[in-house]
Amino acid sequence: MTSSRGKLREGEVFRSDHFIATREAGGRLFRLKRTTMPLDDRGIADAVAFFERFVATSLRSHYVILLDSRDAPMTGDPDMERRVKAAGVTMLTGFARSAILVRTALGKLQATRLTRESRRVPVFGDEAAALEYLLDGISLE
Repeated sequence: MTSSRGKLREGEVFRSDHFIATREAGGRLFRLKRTTMPLDDRGIADAVAFFERFVATSLRSHYVILLDSRDAPMTGDPDMERRVKAAGVTMLTGFARSAILVRTALGKLQATRLTRESRRVPVFGDEAAALEYLLDGISLE
């Protein structure tokens, strides 16, 4: 969703059955929140398409992103994990900083494993710590 000037507005900017994207912290932070709906190929494609269309890679260095997966159900399907991993690279690449927020130790292990090979993305169990990492001392102007 865009404003009359073509810039993404504050608040919610994307919603699907699987993801809700918002802009926060004065517009500097994108939060991509997973819903409780089990992820499928359509859900992945919708999120990737949103980021490719509305958050061009060339603009991402002006923003930080938090992938909030606290409500997401775990997946044990290796094929789905491969697709999630590839989509994560596409969606998280280019941001000034990125982080993943999880609820459980098992979630942290899975997120760490899925981001290890392509690009280390810090994984947090504490929202305040994740936000501090993303926003503290960073100028995105």
